[in-house]
Amino acid sequence: MSDFKTVIEGTRASNNLPSGVNWNFYNSYPKFKKAVSSRQNHVLKLISALLKNQKIPGNIRGKDADHQFELVEEGNDTILDRVTHNIDTLNGSFKNVGVSVTPKAFASESTDNTQAASKKRILVHGRNIERPQIKFKIKVDNRPVPFKPLLTSKPNSKIPLDLCLETNEDGIMFYKHPYQLELEEFKVPVEHLKVSTAVKPASLEDTPFVEVYTEEQLNLMVSHLITVNELAIDLEAHSYRTYQGFTCLMQISTRNADYIIDTLYLRDKLHVLNEIFTNPAVVKVFHGADSDIPWLQRDLGLYVVNMFDTYQAAKILNFSRKGLEFLLKHYCNVDADKTFQLYDWRTRPLSTEAIFYARCDTHYLLYVYDMIKKDLMAMSTNQCNYIELVFQRSADVCKSRYEVNILRDDSHLSMYKRSKKMFDIQQMYALKHLYAWRDKLARELDESPGYILPNHMLLKISEMLPKESFGILACCSPVPPLVRQCLHEIHYIVKNAKEQTFENAEKLNEDKSFSQDVIKHIDVDMISLHDYSKSKETEADSLPTLLNDLNKLVDDEIEIVYFTPQEITIFQEVKKKSRKHIGLTNIVYKQPYELYLKTIKYNKVLKKSSEIKEQINDSNEPVNASIPMECPDKLYLTPQVKEIKKNISDLSNVKKEIPNTIIREITLEEQSSSTSSTIQNPTNNSRNNNNFIPHKYEKTDFAKYHNQSKEVLLIAKRLQKKKNKTKKNKKPKRLQKTV
Repeated sequence: MSDFKTVIEGTRASNNLPSGVNWNFYNSYPKFKKAVSSRQNHVLKLISALLKNQKIPGNIRGKDADHQFELVEEGNDTILDRVTHNIDTLNGSFKNVGVSVTPKAFASESTDNTQAASKKRILVHGRNIERPQIKFKIKVDNRPVPFKPLLTSKPNSKIPLDLCLETNEDGIMFYKHPYQLELEEFKVPVEHLKVSTAVKPASLEDTPFVEVYTEEQLNLMVSHLITVNELAIDLEAHSYRTYQGFTCLMQISTRNADYIIDTLYLRDKLHVLNEIFTNPAVVKVFHGADSDIPWLQRDLGLYVVNMFDTYQAAKILNFSRKGLEFLLKHYCNVDADKTFQLYDWRTRPLSTEAIFYARCDTHYLLYVYDMIKKDLMAMSTNQCNYIELVFQRSADVCKSRYEVNILRDDSHLSMYKRSKKMFDIQQMYALKHLYAWRDKLARELDESPGYILPNHMLLKISEMLPKESFGILACCSPVPPLVRQCLHEIHYIVKNAKEQTFENAEKLNEDKSFSQDVIKHIDVDMISLHDYSKSKETEADSLPTLLNDLNKLVDDEIEIVYFTPQEITIFQEVKKKSRKHIGLTNIVYKQPYELYLKTIKYNKVLKKSSEIKEQINDSNEPVNASIPMECPDKLYLTPQVKEIKKNISDLSNVKKEIPNTIIREITLEEQSSSTSSTIQNPTNNSRNNNNFIPHKYEKTDFAKYHNQSKEVLLIAKRLQKKKNKTKKNKKPKRLQKTV
């Protein structure tokens, strides 16, 4: 009671100390600062002694204020947990549990429906255990990058080790399985397809047992495992206080001995087991290796060749239950103890009960392997050997590669579908961004997303969308520590979610600022008005390329007409003294690539016409052959037609020689009525040109052309006047004065 009064008095005294602006004012006095500093050092000494007494690691005197507060908070939690555990023990809540956990762990019990009422299932979770990943020599990498195998050498290989990045059809980069070829060419040894006499194993008490904690013990174990042809293997992992999870324990059993290997201490030493695990002459027996194979690759750099998975065999035999517990009962008449199924395998040293549970997973597995092969052989026929089929399916499991989890734009939808809720736009925005925030924080701190913010709390915050930060805390019971620390970030996401409307729903779908999906990107910002490279068109509507047949570009027939080749331009040049001004109709700018295609037709017909020109010997005047360009912007070029004598007799021959050319009559507006006459009598054409009368534009109705024709002419006149003025104003350059 006196200690409690002392604590109350100390709390009152601390509350009376100045704070904020007053603290800065009082701290300016040297005597006050000296007194506070001495008291601070004294308090830190007392707290440091208390933490050492409770065996809580950490030096509080050598850290800053924030880390000191975290260490004090952790010490309070540890002391209160131990007090609670001791009180429950005195009250009789834990009777004859016999679990030795260091440091003390929180334990709870619940009745197992599948077992007898007397058996209990115990959850032993070390809340205050130091995180093992801190001591890993190879630091954990949670970045969304392709996982690179940890192999430095490749025993039992047919091809040398080659770790190169590859890309699949979806654009995802990955490292190829190091033993892909060995697994594809693997053939089951004949002795493993035969059924041998099954010998029931000795009891656990009579079987030698070895705990492997050091490198010397590991080397002794490897020297013994090399001499055997059959192994039973199992793993125990932890995934709560880490993002990817890590392997904590490995159990290996032979016909005569059991081994338990501490994979936390020997994490970077166990690669020596590849000599045995990849040996195709040694069969490795697993049960349910779908998770064990990726764990071996991720944490230990181990790969397996020649595996027999009893779970795959149970599926082929069509058992009602396919778990290891059922197989032990069916073949060995052993009741598997699942009391420590929820045990925290990070705790060290392991309790006797936990070791007993771990040994049972592999001690009887080789006997189950012998018995299940007999049943498979009884089912086999001449067409199908079911033992070999199990080996093939097990090899497919070994081919699986470990891949780092990548946050995608729709990663949150799986959790949303399981919840069977109906969210609107604002709620979906909050769910998506809270999910991304949680994933990012989990990668940085190497924590499990469920520890940072459990799924049911995340869904509740997204559904309620609280206005205040206190409402967010009300949605979490109990409040996770990281939620309290990052409360302002969660509140900011919820605030933005409440501002979402239906108008920016499309923008929400395109928002991938937090996404780590680097596989495919749609460059929306790069799409321009005249860029069809990213447009959704069929192959028939796509533009032709230079690899296509150029003859297919000619859709109409062109008539070969001889006149002076014109300059290819995009826009019409309006001249002041030009005799003809053709209206600007349907001005549409098209791609330069289409103009390039027109030049191909132009050059092609020019080449043909030059060949025809050489064949014409009757004409004395030189002839320039070309065709007028049909500009894609509908601007007609003004041809400067010269007087050319045409030989009509050879026109039919031209058409016969060039069947694929395009026949088209080019007529000017002044000569539209006299087209036929000019072809029959080319001499009349020259006479008409000599008697040409210029058109008077005063009586021209520009409305029949284009609305902008008059304006274009006026602009051209102004530009011409300005040009004339500049010519008049030009003065000769003055000569430089010479000395």
